[in-house]
Amino acid sequence: MNRYYSGSYSYLKERLLEIVREIQKNPAEKITFIVHTNQMKRYLKEYITQRLGILINAEFFTVIDLSKKITGKEPITDFEKQIILKRILQKKGYNLDGFAWDLGILLQQLKEFEIPFENISSKFVKEIISEYESFKSRSFYDREDLHKLAVEEKTDFKTDHLIIFGIHAVPELYKKLFTKASKLSKSLYVFSHFHRDSGYYINHNHFKKVREFYEQISDFVIFEEEKHPNIQIAKGVYRFDTSYRVNSPYIQIHNLPDERSEIRFVSQKIVHLKKSGVNYSKIGVIVPEAEAYLPYIKEIFTRYHIPYYLTEENRYIDDYSCRKIMDLLTLKIKGISKESILGVLSNGVFSIENPDEIHKNIIQSPPFFDFSEFEKFILNGKKFDRLKELISNILNLPDEQDIKFYIDVFRKISSKFLKETEGKHFFENLLDRIENKKLFAHLFDRISYTDLIDILKLFFEEEASDKKDRIDGVAVVSPTQAEGNNFDHVFFLNLNAGRYPNPLKDELIISREELGKINYPYHLLMQELLNFCSIFDRGKFIYLSYISKEISSRKEAVPSIFLQEIIRITGKKPEKTYPQPVMPDEIKAEYPFIDKKISDHKKRIDSYNKPLLSIFNIKIDLTFPISATSFQKYPQCPYRFFLEEINGFKEEAIAERKEISPIDKGIVIHEFLEKFYKNIDLQSIKDPEDFVDKRKAALKKEFFSKINPLIDSLIPSYRPIELKQAEATFERIISFLKEDLKFLKKNGTKIVLIEKSISDRIFTGRIDRADKDPEGNITIYDYKTGKNPPSNIKKEIKTKYSQLLVYKRILGEKVKKLGILAVNDREKKFRYTVDVQEIDFVEQMLNLIMEGVFPPVKNSLCDHCSFSDFCPRDEEINRKIKENYKVFEELL
Repeated sequence: MNRYYSGSYSYLKERLLEIVREIQKNPAEKITFIVHTNQMKRYLKEYITQRLGILINAEFFTVIDLSKKITGKEPITDFEKQIILKRILQKKGYNLDGFAWDLGILLQQLKEFEIPFENISSKFVKEIISEYESFKSRSFYDREDLHKLAVEEKTDFKTDHLIIFGIHAVPELYKKLFTKASKLSKSLYVFSHFHRDSGYYINHNHFKKVREFYEQISDFVIFEEEKHPNIQIAKGVYRFDTSYRVNSPYIQIHNLPDERSEIRFVSQKIVHLKKSGVNYSKIGVIVPEAEAYLPYIKEIFTRYHIPYYLTEENRYIDDYSCRKIMDLLTLKIKGISKESILGVLSNGVFSIENPDEIHKNIIQSPPFFDFSEFEKFILNGKKFDRLKELISNILNLPDEQDIKFYIDVFRKISSKFLKETEGKHFFENLLDRIENKKLFAHLFDRISYTDLIDILKLFFEEEASDKKDRIDGVAVVSPTQAEGNNFDHVFFLNLNAGRYPNPLKDELIISREELGKINYPYHLLMQELLNFCSIFDRGKFIYLSYISKEISSRKEAVPSIFLQEIIRITGKKPEKTYPQPVMPDEIKAEYPFIDKKISDHKKRIDSYNKPLLSIFNIKIDLTFPISATSFQKYPQCPYRFFLEEINGFKEEAIAERKEISPIDKGIVIHEFLEKFYKNIDLQSIKDPEDFVDKRKAALKKEFFSKINPLIDSLIPSYRPIELKQAEATFERIISFLKEDLKFLKKNGTKIVLIEKSISDRIFTGRIDRADKDPEGNITIYDYKTGKNPPSNIKKEIKTKYSQLLVYKRILGEKVKKLGILAVNDREKKFRYTVDVQEIDFVEQMLNLIMEGVFPPVKNSLCDHCSFSDFCPRDEEINRKIKENYKVFEELL
């Protein structure tokens, strides 16, 4: 029995749950889902498993996944299709990026709707398509080719129950594929979000044709009968009935000044929802053009400590080290300027000399536009050889070369200049993937640098949404990815004319006549319209917003046609959530210059109203004892210490699943070392190297018994990278054990404390290890498991490693040395020690804490601080700190 259900997503999911519950009574029965997006897979899995507890013998496919399953073949991506088309155009003397994109869309339409190429009257377009098909026929398939192959080929694929859910575009090729798939199953269930009396259904034949097809392959149809006001509002959109009115208490409409204000408003709403008991995972933020909003989301959500995850992850924007690497690679394209050099500077990503001094020179310099001016104004004759070499390596690259040449240069840059960050590992893995890509070898004997950067950006912007762990975080999604969501509270942003719907995306390069006398069969507007209407569902509180002016262009903005429809249907007047003097359409007549005056005045305030040092003096009640690890933050930055240790603000963990967290890795290594040293008799060891080598296999088994479960939790494509890192770490630890045992035996030193908690009235802490020499002198060690060892321990003992000074204070005069055992040190030096100086550094810092002195310190750690985006640090505050608190003079 084949059934077809049509209605709101809440209704569709309820019917789906009933069907799955019945099927699951026989666990041997196989269920196959075909859905529109990877995100919809997640929504359905969550919805079903939360209610049934388990989902047995079920598989989820998008349409292309189904074709890959039937054929066993992998298609080229849409981006790769564009690269092929762009290359064909270039060979004909046309360098038009947008034209290649348009051609790719056109090809998709022609193939999906089975429109013969011969129908196109444009000789030029037919010629391009012909060359594309000729190149591809050698050994590649695009998505539409794979669908056609799936229809034609025999297959062993079978299922007991086929479920088509939420697919609202069914061109001729899809019809054939779904018809074939339905015959490979005992039963078929179709679910679509159509309301028979809705405006979009009544006025667009496309939706009627989709319904007709689904009815043809089904035995009977069931339509939802629902009177909920949200659903009634959705039905009224594009109905063009001015008398149609529905009020809903579940919908709010807000007008905000700009994008930043819009995100700040959303953040404040989310905080209130969380306080009222709403889980973050039940909140969704829909952004039509996420790239423009991500910087504000990252900055302001971090400020409000709202955990979030992106279903369409963009490394280039959202990962700091990746963004800096891309800024470097695009330097040749953008050219030398103050802005482009500032984009490259980062002590945390690149191994270069004194970026803070370079930053200061750039800010104070006149504009510059070439490398000679950069040297003259910025480097000032001083030696910044590494920075000069890094920038020269990029600027001197040829405009065109073969891919291998560029990749070899990038590898050398990575090896010499990139510090160990996630961005470096991803970048090096990316270079391997590009080098081994068969398509590029066929396509390019030589490639322009601009094209290569476009390819790199594609990989930096890869989507990994369906592989991420779901955390209790706010989801940031596109309108398409929001369809069928499980949110209780939905924020739909940027509902401005020209943004959503976006009329520019509907433009095609070919006329109705050239398309066989039919319009683009599934107009993008229809998809946007359906996405928008699907949000209005039972059980949802909906917050719609638009802005008055764009930050980047300062252009005035008005509500989109979609939002105007909601305003018309509900009769709700948009709330000016951040009140403005007058609305944009009124300001022209009465106050033509008021907005510029306000903006200029704000700039003057920002320039001259620098914070005074006294505002960072805050009296507090301290709770003793203070942990040594907490105290260690104060010399690095008192302001961060105040926010984290006094106020309790902590950055909430976001499950990235790209690498093992440093904390988890550190715990594994600490426990491994503790067990090793507690189980050895140093006196009985004659040859340390032989002793460790004989136990290496057992040690490796023990180490990886803890590491492998952490690796298995990562995104699959990242596991090989992390496994390689773990193997390298293990080999370094083995080298450390050999060196350490030799040192202990040679010097007659004994280990007297291992992982020991200590405390006095003021401080508490846990010592990783303490050794005693034959004279009774104590050396306290702290294990460091990262790859970056101390660069200058004599200086860093007062900042990065000041907890060791606290341990010395507790244990007393017999402590003569303090040290770091960098067990993962790539240089294999491992041991870094400093003689204890009888200073009152700890007492001075403790007194400042007790006095309530918490100014922000500007230093190299700012790049990696979770409070960096809104910290009021600046050079003037640093100067005042050194003047008023001498103990900080050396540290700054």
